Amino acid sequence: MQPENIAPQAPLSTNISIPMPPVSIALDLEWEITQLHHSQEWAAGIARKVLVRYPDLQITLRVMKANTRIPEHHNPGRICVQTIQGLIRMHADGKVFDLPKGKMLVLDRAITHDVEALQESAFLLTVAYPQGISH
Repeated sequence: MQPENIAPQAPLSTNISIPMPPVSIALDLEWEITQLHHSQEWAAGIARKVLVRYPDLQITLRVMKANTRIPEHHNPGRICVQTIQGLIRMHADGKVFDLPKGKMLVLDRAITHDVEALQESAFLLTVAYPQGISH
């Protein structure tokens, strides 16, 4: 089931309307994962979809085939990685974190990290952006 956007439109001074973020969002993660498994990105082994986007918060669903890797990177916001299927391994802050289904890891801003799928996996990436940082 797709999320329903029930937000009102906010007029701009240029008479162009943009949608306001919805007040609430309900998602079916199993359905979203299935859709990603049918995406063109999945053929390369890693697919993603932004599920929620606000100026200060973003939630992205990522799916990875076994033995794929997202190389080292960092994010300007605090992040939370929550595994919902499979098993991922993250290297961050000089440590190794194994995250099977049901586990999560929170990292402070700008911590360099990578993500490796030890099994076919799905996880949610939540980013809380600092004030004044856009994404």
